Amino acid sequence: MSAWRRYALACLGSALASGSSSALTLDNPNFKVDGVIIVWAADQSGTAPVVADFIVGNDQSAPDLIGIDARAVVTGTLDPTEDATAAGGMPFVITDTTSGDINTDTNGDGRITEADSFTPLGLQGITDARVDASRQYSSFYVASNTAFNIDAVSTPPGTFLDFILLNIIRMNLSSTVNGSDGGVDFGNSAQAAHTGGPDTGFAAETTLWNLRFAQTLFTGNQRTAASPGSIADQSVRFDAEYAISAASLTGYDLSLGTFDFTVEVTYTAYAP
Repeated sequence: MSAWRRYALACLGSALASGSSSALTLDNPNFKVDGVIIVWAADQSGTAPVVADFIVGNDQSAPDLIGIDARAVVTGTLDPTEDATAAGGMPFVITDTTSGDINTDTNGDGRITEADSFTPLGLQGITDARVDASRQYSSFYVASNTAFNIDAVSTPPGTFLDFILLNIIRMNLSSTVNGSDGGVDFGNSAQAAHTGGPDTGFAAETTLWNLRFAQTLFTGNQRTAASPGSIADQSVRFDAEYAISAASLTGYDLSLGTFDFTVEVTYTAYAP
């Protein structure tokens, strides 16, 4: 056998030997999608719509990746509540006119401003002006890929008058699955955050005084995103209704003058 042929066979034998003893390379790609809860309304400057809470995780300790809090908007609009309140006051109910009880919030935006108007009122001896049963409505929006709860806590300003007012202001939380506010459509690809429907999972009506300690106002059991779509498409609106019962508890009338009362209510959405 020639030297060249012996050399070629040796190389072939070496290659076969090294191939039979080589190790396999293992690869384990892992993909995980955590729970995501996105809350949007207005930001602290009053700009809306803005995502101000982005919560990632599957439990109550999940972090919010955005370091500011959202501001609620006036229900049915994208007007921040703080700005809207400054532009108008609590509506009155004019009771026992010749046409019955008249609510001065004729356009239904939860405040009395120059945008409201009504016809002359027939006055009787018992006609009165009250804020009893007047209501204000505010909202924020949630899109999620997981079930979530919502807690609320009020921050009392701290005076005796505040104690009275916190006791006579009732609040109730509800949800609206789809609609259009301020030119932004929401809920086209959404479902109620509870399998029982949009009216299920909510705590009973309470007072702001009771909310001085955090309470769970909503307990959900499914994601809001029902089908592919944008964040707005997959969002559900949560609506807070605040009602004052001053007439029944304190006999409020015009003799008590004016007051400017503000209480902060903080809502927290989280994966349970």
